[in-house]
Parts: sequence; C-alpha cells; structure tokens
Amino acid sequence: MEWLSQFHFLRPLWLLAALPALLAFSLLLQRALSAGQWASVIDAHLQPYMLEQQLSNRRKAGLWWLLAGWLIACIALAGPSFEKLPQPLQKNQDALVIMLDMSASMGAQDLKPSRAVRAIQKVTDIVRSRADGLTALVAYAGDAHTVTPLTDDRDTIENLLPSLSPFIMPSPGSRPDKAISLAQQLVSDAGIQQARLLLLTDGIISKDIERIRNSLDSQRFQLKVLAIGTAEGAPVPMPGAGFLRDGSGTIVLPQLDLGPIRDLSRELNVPWQTLSINDSDWQSLLPEQPQSFDPQETDNGFARFDQWHDAGYWLIFALLPVALLLFRRGVLFSLLLLPLCWPDNSYALEWKDLWQTPDQQGSELFEQDPAAAAQAFEDPAWRGSAAYRAGDYESAAKAFAEGPQTAISHYNRGNALLQAGKPDEAIAAYDEALKLNPEMKEAAANRETAEKLKQRQEQQKEQQQNGQQQDGQQQDDQQQDGQQQDGQQQDGQQQDGQQQDGQQQDGQQQEGQQQDGQQQDGQQQDGQQQEGQQQDGQQPQNAQQQDGQQQNAQPQDQSEDDAFARQQADKLAEQQQDESASQAVQNQEPETDEEKQGIAAADENQTAQEEPQEESAQQLRRQSDQPETEINGLSREEQAAMQQWLNRVPDNPGNLLQRKFLYQYRQQADQESEDVLW
Repeated sequence: MEWLSQFHFLRPLWLLAALPALLAFSLLLQRALSAGQWASVIDAHLQPYMLEQQLSNRRKAGLWWLLAGWLIACIALAGPSFEKLPQPLQKNQDALVIMLDMSASMGAQDLKPSRAVRAIQKVTDIVRSRADGLTALVAYAGDAHTVTPLTDDRDTIENLLPSLSPFIMPSPGSRPDKAISLAQQLVSDAGIQQARLLLLTDGIISKDIERIRNSLDSQRFQLKVLAIGTAEGAPVPMPGAGFLRDGSGTIVLPQLDLGPIRDLSRELNVPWQTLSINDSDWQSLLPEQPQSFDPQETDNGFARFDQWHDAGYWLIFALLPVALLLFRRGVLFSLLLLPLCWPDNSYALEWKDLWQTPDQQGSELFEQDPAAAAQAFEDPAWRGSAAYRAGDYESAAKAFAEGPQTAISHYNRGNALLQAGKPDEAIAAYDEALKLNPEMKEAAANRETAEKLKQRQEQQKEQQQNGQQQDGQQQDDQQQDGQQQDGQQQDGQQQDGQQQDGQQQDGQQQEGQQQDGQQQDGQQQDGQQQEGQQQDGQQPQNAQQQDGQQQNAQPQDQSEDDAFARQQADKLAEQQQDESASQAVQNQEPETDEEKQGIAAADENQTAQEEPQEESAQQLRRQSDQPETEINGLSREEQAAMQQWLNRVPDNPGNLLQRKFLYQYRQQADQESEDVLW
C-alpha cells in the first residue's frame, strides 16, 4: 500500500470548485426536508396550495448524479498522482539527414533485387532504430528533392520509402553536392545548429569532390558515406523493355568505383563504408544513441528526472455513465440548432472554407471546371494556369503578371498573350523572361514564333489593302470593256484545255489562262447580260493570285503554329496541351470569303496536296475538343458516378512524389546539363 502514502494532488486548488456544488445541493436538500415535515400536518388536497412544489423522486436522483459528476470532474482537474515516472529534461535534438541516391544506375541488379531496393531497406533499418531524435530524407539524381523534412515521425518516412524509384526522378544524372546543400538548408530551417549527413550512393566522380568541398559546411555538419554496388556492375533494366544504353547504343554497366570515394575521405576526412548484409555498416558510421546535450549534465543527473504522473485522465471513464444518466431527450438536437441562431457574418463563409484553402478548392476544380478553378485560386500562377486552360487568355496574362516576376512567369504571360492574338505584347514578355534567364531556349523559340506571326499578320493586312485597291481598278477597266466582251464564248478556255465545273450563266467570271504573256478572260454570259451584272460577276485576277499566295504560305504557317504548340506543351503545365493544339488549328483555318474563293480557284495539284492537311487539322481539332465536350456533357449523377469510380483507384504515393519532383524541377531556372546521365 505504498501508493497510498504517495497519493497527492498536483493541482489541489481545483478542489475549491466543489464548494459551490456542495452548497447548492445542501440548500436544495434542506428545502426538500422542510417541505416533508409540513406534509404530515396539512391535508393532502391542500398541500399543492399551501406548500411549495416538492421535488419529484426523478428530479432528486438527477441532482445526486449532477453532484457526483461535478465532484468527479473537480478531482480529475486537481490532478491525482501516486507514482513518479522518468521524464527527459529536454528533447533529444539529434538531427540526421539521409541522402539517398536515386540515379538511373541505382536500378542495376548486381545486388539483388537491385541497388535501389537494397538502399531503401537499409534506410528503413536506420529509421526504425532511431528511438528519438529528428530524421529527414532527401532523394537526388540530377537534382535534389525533399521527401520528408526533419521529423520525429518514423512511420511517415517508412510509408514513403517504398515509393522511391530511380524512374520517378525528373532530371538524369547524379549530383550529391545538391543533396548536401538541400540537407543543410533543411537543418537550418528547423533551427538546429548541428546535424549528421548520411550519403547512400553507388559512386561519385572526381568532379564531385570539389563540388562537395564548396557545398559542405564542415563546422556544423558531419558527412558519412555508405557505398552501394559491386565492381563488376550489371545492366539497368528499363520499365518498358530492354536495358539502359548510352549514346552509341551500348548497354550501360554501372560499376562501383571506390577511388573517388577514397579521395573524398582523404581530403575532407569523411568516413565511409560499403554496404553489408547486417547493420555493421551504418552502425559504425552512426552512434547507437546520440545525444545532442552536454554529456556532463547526463553524468550529474540533470538530463533526466522523475516527475509525478498525472492520473486524472482515468476519471474520464467515470464521467461517461454520469453523462449518460443525465441525458435528456432533445438536448442534443437543441445543441445542433445553436449554430442556426448565430448572426450572419459580413463575409461569405461556406462549409468547405472551414476545411480547405482556396487553392485546395481550386485544385479540385482544375480538371473538370478550369473556369471555376480560376475564380477559386488565390495563387496568381495557379489562377493563370486555370484561366489559360479555360481559354480566357486575357485573364491568364493578367494573373501571370500579378505573381512574382520570374522568368517562368514572364514566359507563361507571353504564351497567354500570343494565344490572345497580341504578338507585340508577347514579344515584350519573352524579352523580360530572357533578361532574367538568357539561357531559356523555350522563350527564345517562342519569341521567334511571335515575330513570324507578327510579320504574317502585317503581310496579310498589306495584301488585303492592295487587293481592295486592285479590285477598284479592275472594276473600272471591266466597266469600259464590258460592251466589247458581250457575246464572247469560252474560246480561251477551250484553247488551254481547262474545264471549270460548276460554272453557271449568272454573270460569274472565270479566271483565264496566261499564254504568251497575254491574259485572256473567258466568260460565259447570256444574251441579255447588262454591264452591272458583268461587273458583279467578275473577280479580279490579281486578288485571286494574292489568295493563291496566301494559300501557298499556309503549310509554312501551319508548321510554325504546330512548333509553337509543341514548345508550350514542353514547358507549361500538362493541362494546357489541348488548348494550344486547338488554338494552333484555329489559326490555320481561312477566315474570309476571299481566302475561301482563292482556295477554290487554285490549281488541282495544289488543292490535292492541301486537302489531306486540312482533314488532319480538323481531325486534330476534334480530338482536342473531345475530352472537354465529353466531360461537360455528363449529368451530375454521371459525374458523381465517375468520381466514385476514380476514388477506387489505388492511392500511389510514388506518382505524387513524381509529380512533386517534376514540379520542383520545372520551377528552377538553372537547369544545367550533367556530366553523368546515370
């Protein structure tokens, strides 16, 4: 019974809260007893009029239960305690950042099942062995990406580890120096001064030694290396079929070269080990139980101390039956109606606003309703992407202009302006992007496309003006020569052997053929044709020749627009491809009656060459418009059924990590070529 002698309250002042309950209960009890004494003297039929209303038995029982619940709650808040438990004086702040090489060579199968799988298994063992402290995970190839920041939640790291693979990395190559820089940044952001860095890799090159020297802060961080692989190497199987090959078509056999690792260890004093079957490799690199506080405090007993354990939470189970007995029918329903009594706020508050941010709401609407997503997004970049997908290029350009003025934002704004038919403003946006990032090839290529589009629009405008002037001259000449041409037949057409189908005797003029430098206009007219009819039926030859020139220029314009669509699909978000292809097709279609008549008047060979191109363009437009049409054509029930079907798709964190890494990679402006691609 030693616990009775140690029993006490950690917060005894909470016991004073029981006094009001005891006082109120004693007054009610005294009142009930006094009413009971007069009841023995006064007749029963007079008691309701002469005595105060007595408490019923049920109400008396409720008061007893209420008093019991009040007292139990006061005792629980007072903090009953009867034992001491050891508690750490301060939390262990030992920080470990694991940098996992996920380059293509980690897919080699010289270690079964593969180097990447063995590395993931080793990291899992390390994470499980850390009873306390903070751990972070970084995956890298040609670039480094954060899988988890510094955290003491080991389960989160273990759940994400199986999703890692060399084939989800967006950038080829192997850059351990970038992983070291990112690891140091994670530690600094967490407010920790010192940390250990563990690098798991299948090899480095001599150039990486100098890079690591420049990146590593050896005063604050301790770098350890765990080498993975064999000197013989093995082919790297690709996800589709076959093995990884170099530029000459030879199968790549990545081998573990320990020479650069030894040089790194000698120059920077970096300990290293090779992968082993047991845990001796990483245990020799990492202490078993590292402590981040002063060892002298541990020896003096100040690092840990015994603290009285608060056992008041156990009394919650005693309150549950009391709450059940005090339950009154309709009380919960009344509590549910309380929010309806609140006054309306001056701002619009919806239920979804309590659980999701505007950007999260916009991301859900992005695929099905990009226009609504553009209204929901607060982030200018996401709002611009949604407006671009919805076809509102003006709003997209404004949104991209509101965000941070980076090379990517100027590039996206230029694409939106170009789609809106403003090549001058698009060129200015591309120039801003090239000022910030002169090596941005996509902006330079799209700027050239905008220049060509601007020149083409100017040429078409000049040709239309010249055509109108020549139309007036042709009409004046034809009015003077109209009487001389009455009654003539299609002699010039019969000499050339040209036959034009679909000609009617309604006053339409047919283009003649040029022979020996002279132009002959063959016309078929009735005997009662007047000068005004002849003037209306004729078409200027020069205008038709200009239309033919425009038609001849169409294949070149088509290739330029297609190139522009491909460039946009490479750099913009994946969701913008349909709009770019659809807009490129729309730019290829003739817009005026003169262009349509020019196409009809072209020679048969040219028409035969362009008809397949028009059919393919129309087919591309139908394919581009088909997904949006199908989605918009569904009813609410069908959309709900589709959403339920999509919810049954298994959740794959690997795909989420792949999209995250790809997004981070695209956000970086300094994307340089790597010396090693695997």
